[in-house]
Amino acid sequence: MRSRQFVGLGSLLCVVLACSSGADSTTTPSAGASGSVSTSGTATTAGTPNSGVGGSISAAGSLSLGGNLTAEQGGTGAEAAAPELQSDVNVIITADNAYGFGYGTKAQLVNYFGGVENANSADIFDCPVGAGPEQYLVPAADANAGGYLYIIGYADQQTSQGVLAKFFRDGGQPVFTGAGKWEACATGEDYAPGSGGPDLATINGYIGKCNAGELDPATSSVGWVNATGTANGKVAFGEDNSTARAAMAEPGNEFRIACEIEPTAHWMWFDWEPVRIAGSPFLWPGGTANIIKDFVIFRLGADQIPRKPPA
Repeated sequence: MRSRQFVGLGSLLCVVLACSSGADSTTTPSAGASGSVSTSGTATTAGTPNSGVGGSISAAGSLSLGGNLTAEQGGTGAEAAAPELQSDVNVIITADNAYGFGYGTKAQLVNYFGGVENANSADIFDCPVGAGPEQYLVPAADANAGGYLYIIGYADQQTSQGVLAKFFRDGGQPVFTGAGKWEACATGEDYAPGSGGPDLATINGYIGKCNAGELDPATSSVGWVNATGTANGKVAFGEDNSTARAAMAEPGNEFRIACEIEPTAHWMWFDWEPVRIAGSPFLWPGGTANIIKDFVIFRLGADQIPRKPPA
């Protein structure tokens, strides 16, 4: 694997990951990561960053959101009431094919790690963590930066597509993709793996457009949609992380089991068909039109994240 390390300075980004290639390397404190990384701001690096990541995050392994936001910062009553939690956030995440994640307000993503692009199946699923799914440690101060957890995803135009993740921290229940009141906004702008994906400014521009519900209905979800959906699509919760895939991906069995993520986690994507009668939103349907309407922005509000483990 090829490794890249970003050392945080104050509120700057600190990410440790390994990218898929021929040579092996060791990363600390996580086992590594497949894909590529992009960053904005000032940081020292052992690799050459692309443009795209701003904020403050370090990489390796726990989550809950908290923070005290004003209305001007995009806060709501639920966000303002959420206490700041002092433990760091562990994240294990993968995507078919590319992802980023971070924390922010209703109005914008404040800190962001992005640009992990998985070139092949092993990068997405294989053990140990770092060969397939990546693991990160997000400092508590960064996870408390706003009232929303965001995930960004985009995919190639073949076979399957989706994101799968687990977020957990000491004293709180884990948060999983495909469980809870996730929202999605399909932007209508397409990125292919190898592009580095959208940068932070582009993502925040689309968050504003999603909030305003002003995107093109022919190529996007127009605004935020949930699992119930609108005429412009919905969040899709797919298979859990417990079923080995058959020889060929098929509706309801699109993915292999991803390393070190519990079966509770479900694959998540955007369904461009409000009423689906055949096929799967997790399978590329073919054609040249922007059917999948990616890249897709997912978010989960702090008021939806459990604070304490069950008794």
